[in-house]
Amino acid sequence: MPEKKSILIGCDDTSVLTQVLNILSVIADFTFSIAAVSRALDIYSTVQSFQPDLIILCFRRNQPVINDSHFNFNKIDTPILCLTQNYECESTCWSKNCIIFAYPYKHISNTDFLIYRIKSIFQLKKAETNSDKVASFAEAALQNNNSSTTRELSHYVMELDQKVEILQKVKTRISYLYPNVNDAIRRELMSIVNSIKTVADDTKLWDDFKIYFEQSNPDFLLTLAKKHPSLSAKDLKYCCYIKMNMSNHDITSLLGINQDSVRTHKYRLKKKLTLEREQDIISYLRTVS
Repeated sequence: MPEKKSILIGCDDTSVLTQVLNILSVIADFTFSIAAVSRALDIYSTVQSFQPDLIILCFRRNQPVINDSHFNFNKIDTPILCLTQNYECESTCWSKNCIIFAYPYKHISNTDFLIYRIKSIFQLKKAETNSDKVASFAEAALQNNNSSTTRELSHYVMELDQKVEILQKVKTRISYLYPNVNDAIRRELMSIVNSIKTVADDTKLWDDFKIYFEQSNPDFLLTLAKKHPSLSAKDLKYCCYIKMNMSNHDITSLLGINQDSVRTHKYRLKKKLTLEREQDIISYLRTVS
């Protein structure tokens, strides 16, 4: 029989609330008792009376809710999952008295990913209850959220790479067709090729990657860029992949270069990082935080 859980949802947008409720309805592991409030002022009082297992905040702006004096001066043990909008910075959604997880609202359509995040939070609470090895839920969250986020990030990067690879194959196929068609079709094919180039090189892909990466590695990129300002965007990506313990084969695929180029890039990167020949780049990057 599914375990019974209670969830408090704070949301000031009916359409977003409907999306969240639909997602919760397909989680078979738990049955839910749900309360919803549309005003930030009602959050704290409802927490006291309803005593939820999880709070989901999906206001148009979550930070003012978290900045409320009740969150700042009263310890809330219930974990909070914030659905952050594009104009919100995930790193600002925090409070020293609360346990807060962030999830980009733009990925709400990725139902499996959000369900995994919610179930992981419940598993952490269960682990805290059943194990005396973990001092607190906050410590369990820190340890497990980092590892689970890294796994999710690896899957995301690989899926992204596969999509780019498919687009490249389409572009290659078009190049074979190009000489055998008339001028009008050639113009159409060239338009498609240009669109593929735009998507494959879109900096938004890197921005999306950084959102996930910085959840488990806060301030890594900022610290690295400040310490080594000569690093290019490609260098920073390479450092992220190394930090994620990706193999040379994976990095070869993601950066679109061969094995010799990987070794050359690694050598040049060590010079930019001012590392000695005997210093290990993986060990060095693990010290950056």
